Amino acid sequence: MNTAIILASGTGIRFQGDTPKQFIKLAGLPVLVHTLKTFQSHSLIDKIIVVTGFEYINQVWGYANTYELNKVCKVVVGGATRQESSRIGIECCAPETEYVLIHDGVRPLLSEIIISNVISAVKKFKAIDTVIPSADTIVVVDKNNYIESIPDRTFLKRGQTPQAFSYNLIQQAHKLASENDISNSTDDCALVMKLGHSVYTVMGDEQNIKVTYPIDLHIADKLFQLKCHVSDERLTDDMLKQFSDKVFLIIGGTSGIGKSLAEILKPHARSVYALGRSTAPAIDITDSDSIEHVLQTIYSREGHIDYLINCAGDLIRKNVEFTSIDEWDYIYDVNVKGNFLIAKSIIPYLKKQHSGNIMFVGSSSYTRGRSGYAAYCSSKAALVNFCQSLAEELAPNNIRVNIISPSRVNTPLRFRNFGNEDPSTLLNPDTVAEKTVLAMLHETTGSIFEIN
Repeated sequence: MNTAIILASGTGIRFQGDTPKQFIKLAGLPVLVHTLKTFQSHSLIDKIIVVTGFEYINQVWGYANTYELNKVCKVVVGGATRQESSRIGIECCAPETEYVLIHDGVRPLLSEIIISNVISAVKKFKAIDTVIPSADTIVVVDKNNYIESIPDRTFLKRGQTPQAFSYNLIQQAHKLASENDISNSTDDCALVMKLGHSVYTVMGDEQNIKVTYPIDLHIADKLFQLKCHVSDERLTDDMLKQFSDKVFLIIGGTSGIGKSLAEILKPHARSVYALGRSTAPAIDITDSDSIEHVLQTIYSREGHIDYLINCAGDLIRKNVEFTSIDEWDYIYDVNVKGNFLIAKSIIPYLKKQHSGNIMFVGSSSYTRGRSGYAAYCSSKAALVNFCQSLAEELAPNNIRVNIISPSRVNTPLRFRNFGNEDPSTLLNPDTVAEKTVLAMLHETTGSIFEIN
């Protein structure tokens, strides 16, 4: 049996915040939840033990229940040091445990591939560390800050987690440490080496960062965006079979990306409603009564709504100097307020069924303002922040909220503002629609799926 021990009892002194870093929100979920979900989904992990602070025991159990982390078998109180917390986790393992993986709860970007490689290696070598090469030259200095030596960085690695051990070996290592009054080791591999046992290394990943300082949270957020970049894989019929009993509402579904989405999904989903101002039922995303009428009509007919995708948006290409107040307000009403009204109206229905997915359609223009696009760019940036805020609010209700961010797309909206352009320089709406469906297959929330 393989047991993962997740160390999450740090107080976050270096993070300089009131909340320990493992409980800070990242991409819509607490850092620790991201970590736990990776171990939960791995087929070779049988049990998970979380070591945390006394005051957070109930909070961690709450995560396990909310996010269906049924491999979490124990949540226990950690010690004053990392070594003590690690020992406590080891002592709480079941007797039938063969191998343990010890991982920092604040490394939320761990990949399943690394877990697989570590488990494969520990069965052969009994003690494993996860490492990456040192990109920087390491300088050894004396007490007066003069350089003593510059080691060859070819043989210098940076340690990560998970570390993995045969259960008996790591028990012996901690027993020896206790007998020799070693109490503040920051590395379980160091304790194993004191037994005279060698430790084999497995290659980690630059993205498997540890959230230690505030800047790390910002870096991790960007890495999650990269992680959620839609791959180049093709959408297959087997993938689409997952939607056979699903009900889709596609607003702005009569042209452009929305129309292409409807065409992809209709042969495979239970129901697809491609909605617009001229459809039956008709919808105006700037009118809350119109939205509520459509939702009531479809919900009473279908009994549930699984996916709501809002493709409706607009653009007016003008410099700020020449943009009227009415034009500015109109862009924000469509691109921001419209999404707010849609979300506000559908939330009660999704909470009632305790599930659902909301997908907004943004734009790559959210990353920076551009001349002539002030209203559009700023509204799309606001939409991204709205999406991430909403994702945090709805995560406990099993409702996912994400946003796709395509670059320039060959749609009627673009043609009205830019005229004829070389189609080879633009994304095809069918391609964006296919990537959007692939994004919907991800289990993440609060993520920006960039489509280029």
